[in-house]
Formats: sequence, structure tokens, C-alpha cells
Amino acid sequence: MLLLLLVGALALVLAGDANVADEHAPAPPMASSNAGSETVQPGIYEGPDTSIAPAILRAPTHGTIRGRVTSAIWSIWPSEVVIELIKIENNSKIAQFACLREEPNFIFENVPFGSYRLKLVGYRILAFDIDVKLDAEGPNIFQSMALRSAASISGIVFDTAGSPAVNVQVVSRFQHDLEGFFVTPQIANTDSEGRFTIEGVRPGQHKVFVGAEHSPLSKTETLNISENSPNAFAEFTINKFGMASVFIEIRDSSADKITLYKKMRVSAERLNSDPTFRLSLDVNENGLAQFNALPPGRYSFTAYGGGVRRMRQTTSVIEGQNSDIKIGVGKL
Repeated sequence: MLLLLLVGALALVLAGDANVADEHAPAPPMASSNAGSETVQPGIYEGPDTSIAPAILRAPTHGTIRGRVTSAIWSIWPSEVVIELIKIENNSKIAQFACLREEPNFIFENVPFGSYRLKLVGYRILAFDIDVKLDAEGPNIFQSMALRSAASISGIVFDTAGSPAVNVQVVSRFQHDLEGFFVTPQIANTDSEGRFTIEGVRPGQHKVFVGAEHSPLSKTETLNISENSPNAFAEFTINKFGMASVFIEIRDSSADKITLYKKMRVSAERLNSDPTFRLSLDVNENGLAQFNALPPGRYSFTAYGGGVRRMRQTTSVIEGQNSDIKIGVGKL
């Protein structure tokens, strides 16, 4: 009897534990639990919703202009030079920067995009300017500015009749201290009044004459340029010009004349002249070499080139007149 009571009590305890476990177990899924939810379908991801505006990236609107003042070693620097920054749109100066020989660099920062003119100014230097454009494609610009001294050689040229010599060449040849050192000559042409100016000359001694480098038309003047005397003046007198028309006659009738003419030249040398005058011109397709500016005198005209024998003709050139010369040539 006692045994039966113990077995019944054990059965009641086990039944209570099962009920407790059932209280904490998850409820089985019901068909109505997905009601109102969208089912995810397979497909291609197309990125975020483009209707949402992204953050705005601000484009640059300002930039920097920097540069350097350059000069030759012999250049005469003033106490300072100034770089002016000018807005082209209204021609207004918006900034400036002072440079020294020891510190020749300049910089303009935070400059609004646009078109500008950089202008180099200073005492006894030649004004120099250059245009630049600052934009998104070129927000940082570097520009060199060349400094040139305002030292100059000027003067006037007359002919023997006292009239201005118009549109003739004047040459200034710098005399370097080192033997054999060559400096490119500086050249200017006379205006309608016979006046000329050669600007930006370096300090030192210059030899100046009228005419071409190897064909002077006048005597040579020696002029000195220095920091204390930056400007020099000279006056020249030259003979009035004459002209010469030199026609080449090909004696070989079977020759291709046009081809020969293209390879030929004529030289004109003024005889017994001091300084020596010599000039050479091409022959045109008609066999003519036209000399329009020859100082009067006795000349030797020589035809050469094109595989023909060199031939020479001597005649006089008279001021204000044209001389006609014919030179016959044949093949070698």
C-alpha cells in the first residue's frame, strides 16, 4: 500500500516539471505571423536611393600667383622693383609686391579667379607686363618677370643732303672685357625723322654705327653707358642711297633657267670704301637681283652659285638713281 502511494507522488512531480518547461518554450510559428511583411525577392542591387541629395562639394574660386624677377648679372637694379597685380576687366590695381635683388621672389595668395596683368615697374627700368589667367584648371601660376635697365643709346641719322635717313639700321656692339667674348649686337631702325633708340643696353663701352653688322654705312662712334650716365646720344651722316638692278643672263640655251636662278646669288661690294660695305641677295625666278639701298660709289657685282662660273661686273652706283647691270654666265 505504501509503495503505491510513493509511485503516485512521483508521477505528480514529473507532470509539474513538464508544465513549467512548456511555459518557457517558444510558441510554434503560426501562418498569420508574416501577415503585413514584404517578402524579399532575389535580384540586382542598384545602389542607394538617388532621390536623396548627396553632400555638396564646393569648387575652388581662388588661387595663387607666384613668380620671380629675373635679370642678367650686369643689370642695374634700383633700390626696389614692384610687381603690380592689375585686374584686366576694369584695369584696376588690386595688389602689389616689392622685390629686391637679394629677394627677387613674389607671391599673391587667395586671388579670385579671373584675368590679370602682372606689371613690373621701378626707377630706371623698362616697364614690362604679361597677362595671366587664374581658373579651376590653373589655380596656381608661376611667372618669371624680366628686369631690363632703362639705359639707352639714341640719336639721329642724316644723309649728305641734310635730309633724315629713313628706315636705316643702327647697330650697337658691346665691347666685352674678355677677349673673344661675343655679345649679340642690339639693333634699331630710324623713324620718319631719322631718329633711333636702342633700349636696355648694358653698362660699359659700345661701338655704334649705321648699316649692317658686316656692312657699315658710317664711321663708328664709341659711347659709354654707366649707372650714373645711363643714356648716350650720337649723330651720324651717311651718303644718300642709290639702287642697282642686276640681271643674270644664262648663255646655255639648254639649261633649266628657273632651277639655276633659284640656286644663284649676287654680291655687291663697294670698292675702296672704309668701312667695307658688302651685301648679297638671292636671284629671283626672272634672273633679277634688286639692290634698293646702296651707298653711292664704285661697285663690283659678282654672280655665283647654281653650278655656274663666277662672273663679275664693275659699275658705279649714283645716289637717288638706279643702275642697270647685266651679267652673262655659263655652266662650269
